[in-house]
Amino acid sequence: MITDRNALSVDVEYVIDANGAKTVLVVETNLQLDPPEIDFDKAAVDALCSDLERHRASNPYIDAIRLVRRRLGPTEPITVTGTLGEHQIKTSP
Repeated sequence: MITDRNALSVDVEYVIDANGAKTVLVVETNLQLDPPEIDFDKAAVDALCSDLERHRASNPYIDAIRLVRRRLGPTEPITVTGTLGEHQIKTSP
């Protein structure tokens, strides 16, 4: 069980490549993960990583853990336009 309060959400993804399939636990955090940034807290990141490693060790079906920083989305509706192959894409709020 993941107990660190900085783990905001947990999901499972499968990665399938030339080496086979892997089960990856994807954990979102509010912590800064980039050491050069001013709000990076090494002790908090290390504590979360230790908790995640204990969880992985106790769940043999998990091959890896991917720790990502939660990014807040836009607060206002947006319009997205572009192309995907030959198709024009336009979304409206």
